[in-house]
Amino acid sequence: MTRRLSHQLALLCLLAPTASAQQPTMTAHFIDVGQGHATLLEFPCGAMLVDAGSDEEHLTALSGYLTTFFARRGDLNRILDVVLITHNHIDHTRSLRDVVEGFNVTRYIDNGFDSGPGTGNPNWLRREVSAGRRGTVIRAIDLTAVTSVSDHGGLTDAEIDPFSCTDIDPQVHILWGRADSTVDWSSSDFDNQNNHSLVTRIDFGEASYLFMGDLQEAAIESMIQLYPAAVDGVLDIDVLQVGHHGSHNATIPVLLDAVTPVLAVIPMGAWTFGRGSAAQFTTFAYGHARQNVVELLSAAITRRRSQSRSVMVGTGSRQFTATTVRKAIYATGWDGTVRVVGTADGRFTVYREY
Repeated sequence: MTRRLSHQLALLCLLAPTASAQQPTMTAHFIDVGQGHATLLEFPCGAMLVDAGSDEEHLTALSGYLTTFFARRGDLNRILDVVLITHNHIDHTRSLRDVVEGFNVTRYIDNGFDSGPGTGNPNWLRREVSAGRRGTVIRAIDLTAVTSVSDHGGLTDAEIDPFSCTDIDPQVHILWGRADSTVDWSSSDFDNQNNHSLVTRIDFGEASYLFMGDLQEAAIESMIQLYPAAVDGVLDIDVLQVGHHGSHNATIPVLLDAVTPVLAVIPMGAWTFGRGSAAQFTTFAYGHARQNVVELLSAAITRRRSQSRSVMVGTGSRQFTATTVRKAIYATGWDGTVRVVGTADGRFTVYREY
């Protein structure tokens, strides 16, 4: 038995009884791209990518993973039905051009920002489409489009959600988009592009997932006001992508009260990335994931990992301490690529590939 396979089997997270062969399944592949985010959503009839980031040490990780994935899923013909970029920061867009050039991207969605250090690849794709060299459909989502939906259930249509499988119809809804100046934020909060992240909910039968991008406190509070739990439960999901790589400013109690996650995954680098260096944009410099976030998640989540794990968590920038994680909290920096397999009746099994 290989070391990788033994880890997968040993660290199977038994959140529910094993899925039966008859149950349709969806897999969320939280890919280890270092200090960045990229999650591949695998449906029975298609695939969607949320973010295409990496750090400098994982430049080929995403394209390599997708190559292996499509070799297994030959029926998908190397097609990504949707690539959704939560916001145009480099740790979410660095590998976008590799993905577009290496695979068939049918639809591209982002928040429309076109300036800043992470916009090079999105702007390149827009130029390619404008020049007629690529047929990708491009869509920019702002908050006005989201809030104009009459049922207040999030924005969806055939471009955002092209999936309709034989035995199940996955649902994709965008719950937050690029805000305009009417939001009641400070100027610094408004100028922070993290607060304009697309937030996306995926439903696969009774299984639900929420992708937060890097949304921070001001926008989180505004989003919760938009979707009050007592009215619609739009934010109440099972699997939470923890926002902003586990930063102290993106996971707050009121969010967890609304979301009530069964399990959570933090996309981030190994805590040693940047250790001994003066570089600012590293896991070590950021202090990810923060201890207070892990503690908040531990208090909110009742399920447990199949095996507890000793990890390093940040107490501040460049400051870490050891802790033991017992709850169903995973991180790509601790566990490598994390695969969350959900069934249509809302059961989950988690594998890690460390």
